[in-house]
Amino acid sequence: MRASCRLVPFAALAASTALFAAGCGGSSSSSGSATTTATAPPATTTTGTGTAPLAHAPEPATSTPTPTNPNTNAAPPAPSAPAGTTPTTPETKPGGAGDEQPVRVPASFTVRAGRLTPATITVPPFLSVQVTVAAADGAPHTVLLRTPTPQTLRVAGGKRASVRLAGLRAGRYAVELDGRSAGTLVAGGEVGP
Repeated sequence: MRASCRLVPFAALAASTALFAAGCGGSSSSSGSATTTATAPPATTTTGTGTAPLAHAPEPATSTPTPTNPNTNAAPPAPSAPAGTTPTTPETKPGGAGDEQPVRVPASFTVRAGRLTPATITVPPFLSVQVTVAAADGAPHTVLLRTPTPQTLRVAGGKRASVRLAGLRAGRYAVELDGRSAGTLVAGGEVGP
């Protein structure tokens, strides 16, 4: 057994030397003898029952590409509400965002016995003003507001008429009742009648 174990490495060394010499090419002689080259037999592996050819190297494993988000600053998606329900946001609540009305200041005049009361109303500058005139004496009246863009209100007896004015610059604006000066609308100063 020992002798055979020593012979195997020696036989492998001799075979590899022969292959090396054959791979480098043979010598040619002047007598015209043919050059012989040896080719190595296909590699085999020894199994308990016989020999089998070596398997090819395994195919490289392909990986599934991971989807990437090109917008790395994007916020994660918001959680969704269960089916059949409406998500609760400030927009969906009463009085929440989106229900705002533009700021407007009321200015109400009343006509009694051919006079405007109060005679002067002061409003903040640059805010919208909702001017209302009520004909409390039962007669129809015409009211002219001498603002940068003059506004005329025709008030039926016992009724009201109203106009919305864009924010006014600070100043005094005359109010005429039936063609005569009857009051003043003041933008700026302390607010009120």
